Amino acid sequence: MSNALARLRRVTNDQILVRTARGMVPTARAREMAESVQTAMHALEDVLGDRGPFDPSTARGVITVATTDFPSILIFPLVMERLRALAPGVTVEMRLPDPLHVTQWLTEGECDLVIGYLPEPSSGLRFVDLFEEKLACIASSDQKFSAPLELNDFLRVRHVVHGSPFAQLSTVETMLESEFARQGARRRVGVRVSSVMQSPYMVVQTDLLAVLPAALARHFAKILPVQLVPTSFELPRIKLSMAWHERSHRLGMHMWIRELIRDVVAREFDAASR
Repeated sequence: MSNALARLRRVTNDQILVRTARGMVPTARAREMAESVQTAMHALEDVLGDRGPFDPSTARGVITVATTDFPSILIFPLVMERLRALAPGVTVEMRLPDPLHVTQWLTEGECDLVIGYLPEPSSGLRFVDLFEEKLACIASSDQKFSAPLELNDFLRVRHVVHGSPFAQLSTVETMLESEFARQGARRRVGVRVSSVMQSPYMVVQTDLLAVLPAALARHFAKILPVQLVPTSFELPRIKLSMAWHERSHRLGMHMWIRELIRDVVAREFDAASR
């Protein structure tokens, strides 16, 4: 390593790595070179990569997906059912996405896909919207509300507000906060939880309200004593998206599983979200 670094320093007339209090870090020149080398490696992968037809039935590999609770609960059980039948040798590893680091994870290969409510990605990433989803309000089945629920009553009742292990507010909650702030309104917070999965259970035995993606709200209304509460005002809509790195864009297994996910979403959720 030291000989190779010394040769590289001579060739480039740059230190390449410098020692800091945090350890060895690349110089600006080294980072520029890394981007150029990465582009060249992608081109080489296209030339030398497997050009034969991808056969899911014989494929072996691992796909790492960073995704939020909603896809984990409602989309990936269906994806795994299809995988078991069509590609039994493919394993999926799932993790919660850290919004501040998902771009880095994709760039460095720590994960292959990110699925959730995503902003536009940075350069080097591919991005596709899966579908647009309504938000819905839920409450305990024991609670009585005038239908539809007026905004003043919605704001008067206390709410379950969910975040994540990485942030106090989820993307959904941040969007709600921004929308109500724009109207000069504010919700009353009854409890803050670290996952949307906790929200319906907080609602069941209390007078709290919670706002969830509509498909998730319908799911919980089927398995828990909670009700969907119609509102007289429009709640924001959110887009569920999928992102991946340019590096895996043309790899057969990755292309196939991305298309499988899109097909599952189109069949099971797209029509229901409208």
